[in-house]
Parts: sequence; C-alpha cells; structure tokens
Amino acid sequence: MSRKSTSYRWQRGGNASNTCTVLSLIGQPCELLACLSADEHINFLQNDLRKYKIDYSHCPMINDVGCPVSSIILSSDTGSRTIVYHNCLPELTLKNFEQLNLEEYSWIHFEGRHIDVVLLMIQRIDNYNNSLNCDFVTKNRMPITISVELESPRSGSELLNLLSYVDVAFIAKEFAEYLGFSNMDEVIHNIGQGSKGAIICAWSEEGAIARTPCGSIVQSPAFPPRKVIDTLGAGDTFNAAALYYLNKSKVKFMHKYKEEAACTNDNQMKEVSDNNTANKRDVKENLDIRSSEYNRAKFINETVLQQAIKFACCIAGAKVGLRGYDCLDIISNDILRSNFLEN
Repeated sequence: MSRKSTSYRWQRGGNASNTCTVLSLIGQPCELLACLSADEHINFLQNDLRKYKIDYSHCPMINDVGCPVSSIILSSDTGSRTIVYHNCLPELTLKNFEQLNLEEYSWIHFEGRHIDVVLLMIQRIDNYNNSLNCDFVTKNRMPITISVELESPRSGSELLNLLSYVDVAFIAKEFAEYLGFSNMDEVIHNIGQGSKGAIICAWSEEGAIARTPCGSIVQSPAFPPRKVIDTLGAGDTFNAAALYYLNKSKVKFMHKYKEEAACTNDNQMKEVSDNNTANKRDVKENLDIRSSEYNRAKFINETVLQQAIKFACCIAGAKVGLRGYDCLDIISNDILRSNFLEN
C-alpha cells in the first residue's frame, strides 16, 4: 500500500550537528567536529552550517564515501517519526581531535560511541586542564568541561564506563530502557552513583530529572506545545539548551573567582611574597584545583542544575511545536528575559 506525502524537505542532521544548530540559535558560538563526506551533498551541508554560523573548519572531508542519509517519515497526526538511515562514514580519530587548539574551548561535548577513541580524546583534555594550574586566574583561560550523551543501545552497556571521566552525562531514554529502566527516577537513583559529575535524564512528556555532583536530585516537568508537529531532534534540542545554560553558569562562576582573586591580590600588594603565595594557595584550594575532575563541575549546584533542565524542557517543548529549529532564538530570549526559571 502506498500513500502520498503532503510535503518534504532536506534537513542537515546528526546528533552533534543538531545540537550545534540549537546552540547557535540560542546564542552560543560553537563548533562541529565530525567527518563530512566530500560528495555532491557537501555544498548543501556547508551552506547550511554557514547559515547557522556553525564553525566546521576542523571537520575532516572524506572522499569516495557517500554522505549519510536518513529518510524520515513524520506523522502529521501525532508528530511521531519513522527513520531509515544509511551511514558508511568512518569515525573521528584521535589525530582529528589533536588538530584542535584547546585554549579556544570552554566545553567539549561527546556523543557516546567509539569508546576507546573518546577516552583518548578525554585524556588529552585532562592533560590540558591539569597544565593550567592557576593560569586561569591571571589569564583568559579556564578548564574545559567535558560532557557526553549516552544514547545508542548499539554501543552497549560499555558506554557507562565513560561516566567516570566526564563532568556531565546525558542519559537518553532509549539507552536507559535498553538497560532495563522503566522511568527516569530509576535512572537517577541507579546510574553513575560513583561518578563525580552531574547526571541528566530527559523522559519525553514526563519532563527531566538530574543529580548534582554532590548528590542532590532536581526535577522539571515537560512543557508541551498545543500541537505536536515535529519531534525530530527534540532530544538534541534538550541537550543543547541544557549545555547552553550550564556553560553560561560556568563562565559566570569562573569570572566571579577571577575577580575575587584579583581583588585579593590588589589588597595584598604590600605584603611579603610569602603572603602572596598563601593568597594564591587559598584561591587554588577554593577552586579545588588539586582535584581537577571535581573542580570542573563545582559550578553545578542544585539551583543551577534545576534551572538548566527547566530551561531545556521549555526549549525542547517549544521545538516539538515547530517544524525544524527556526524561531528557537526568539523563544529562548523570551524565557531568559522573564523570571520564569526562578519561579
């Protein structure tokens, strides 16, 4: 039996690509690092990335391999989707990642797959963070926060091994169900209990739940639109909005400590060098630099995390009521200008 569609469109996709689109729309400069096929689709991809002001300058271009293609059927009645996809592109390599100048980044987000290589990339970030010492107090540098999304059941439960190495983990509903969990409460009380980072889990129309690095649990309801139009990329939208809010909070947190450190140094200019050394040590201890894994997530307190997932639920809900992602910039600005998140 065949049926005629009412419309069709081309849309750039992929988890990282979608997340970058939303990040850019809501005001966060970002870069995509992914293998791109150099076939006939490359002009469309590059033009669309430029349209959304997404940096793709470090993306390796792969010759003689077709562009990944997904055929997605959206239901006009329910907004649900059926996806048939084809992908022969190779995975990113450590060499690809080593082309990045890590000083340019505040946050690096990974899609959980190809675990051995991702761990090598994380190790490079850790080495960079450990090399900073107190440089971020006196220079325009700050530790890079690391996050990961655990989504694909195809990668298996081995994905959980990444939790020990990241500051924020997004546990997708599909992956959680593969592990045998039936709701987000079970996820937050069982996954990553030994990790030092934050855990976030969105559960469609039930909203989202999260746990701070210190173990506090926060929750947000969903904010569904009047009519569900397009669920494609809703999870990527949630992740992007949460990343945006958390990174904004991180930068504010780091600037606060840099200002306090500068004031301390100004007030102690006439003290002997031993006292100046002590002041630097106080700043170092306050920021927990000795334990860089914890330091990178220290800014994620209960209030910040609750507002981050509430903002993410709002943006994801709005996206489901749109076709594509356009207009999310206006919606996010309205939310951030209001006092909605504090209520």
